[in-house]
Amino acid sequence: MNEHETGIAQTVSSTRRRLALGLAGAGLALGGALVAGEVQAQAWPTQTIRIIVPFGPGGGVDIVARTLSEEWVKQTGHKVAVENRAGAGGNIGSASVAKSAADGYTLLLASNSNSYNDFLYSSAGYNPATELAPVMQIGRVPIVLVAAANSRFKSVQDVIAAAKAEPGKLNFAHFGFGSSGHLLYELFIRKAGITAIHVPYKGNELYTDMLAGRTDLVFNNQLGVMSFVRAGQMRVLGVVSGDRSALLPDVPTMEQQGLADFKADVWWGVMTRAGTPAPVIAQINSILNKVLTAPEVIKRLEAQGATAVGGTTDHFEKFFASERATWQKVISEGKITID
Repeated sequence: MNEHETGIAQTVSSTRRRLALGLAGAGLALGGALVAGEVQAQAWPTQTIRIIVPFGPGGGVDIVARTLSEEWVKQTGHKVAVENRAGAGGNIGSASVAKSAADGYTLLLASNSNSYNDFLYSSAGYNPATELAPVMQIGRVPIVLVAAANSRFKSVQDVIAAAKAEPGKLNFAHFGFGSSGHLLYELFIRKAGITAIHVPYKGNELYTDMLAGRTDLVFNNQLGVMSFVRAGQMRVLGVVSGDRSALLPDVPTMEQQGLADFKADVWWGVMTRAGTPAPVIAQINSILNKVLTAPEVIKRLEAQGATAVGGTTDHFEKFFASERATWQKVISEGKITID
């Protein structure tokens, strides 16, 4: 072997040694990261887990959070505390989770408003798409379209026909600008190709006015109207969910009445700070899936008119992304803003 060939051989040999050392180092680093993740998941939790409810006590979100926390403690012995941080349509409590440490100790009991508030408000204080990580969808409640029992409307098609015959005369009541009822009204008039007006209310006088014939229609979760339906005071015209309600098996969905891609539920889910280690999120997801199978939890969800969902983090991520896409379009087209 001449001097030139010897130099080439030495260079190749040196390169191979460096490559082997580099691969070994990368393997050690990857192995170390995996071990660290496993250790972190095994060690978690070592302190109290907080579930933030971004609304006041006593409401549906609060009841669900406390139901989950009680069963979580019962099954695992972990320390779990529920904290109410109300204000700004849920933005204050949600932002506190978005700005918390990415360690899984601060969780958010999320709901519909988390999928659209940052589109409604000029400054929601956080970005749910980048600062929150979905963990698991907890449950859902069907939304329904109702009218007074003595109303002329018997179906969704009756509503659409009346609105087209008398443009701008039909009215929908809802619980304030940016509420789910308001957004569903906006979605409905676009899907149906009609014009109508919407009337915001601050409280349950909405129902008083509907029964008195001063308002025509309202979108609300089925739990909020079932007492009126059972008393024969209200009629359910359509179920907004993708499938029929177990409580209202004879009432067709909006899609079954000709409105394609018109579906929505009241929903709840658990989120945490984006960047939380995947093994920790997986552990929380596993715990919550077990919690949802407890008979007492199922019973209390059913008392809220809800069905447990559960499932994977990936399922909730896709669902949440779809919700955001739907409501961003509605809010943009309706030019709806809250300052």
